[in-house]
Amino acid sequence: MLARRVRSEAERILLGAAREQFLHLQAAWDNADLEALRRLTTQAMFDELVAQLPQRGQAPNRTDVLSLEAHLISHEAVGPLELASIEFSGVVRESAEQGAVPFREVWMLARQQADTAWRLARQQALL
Repeated sequence: MLARRVRSEAERILLGAAREQFLHLQAAWDNADLEALRRLTTQAMFDELVAQLPQRGQAPNRTDVLSLEAHLISHEAVGPLELASIEFSGVVRESAEQGAVPFREVWMLARQQADTAWRLARQQALL
């Protein structure tokens, strides 16, 4: 019972950090904040996001996250890395004209085991 409770507490903390990461990354993307994007992502993911920014256009971007759920798919240590795959789902509104839309994505977060900061390494839209 204690092992399950410890795992549940660790999972709760991880999912809380993942939700914060999601919101911070969305704000950084909306603001085209390259420093924040660099801090929150691996180098490969940063390069990918920077390449996508021009497609977004010059107009200000605003995403309202109306609901956000997070589900832990996997969490493991691979050498010096700690990896977590998280499925996010919810509802976002990117413009008043289009209204709110559901989304579903899987994010792989990575960090060095001695580090406390998770970084987005991969992202896949499912819906």
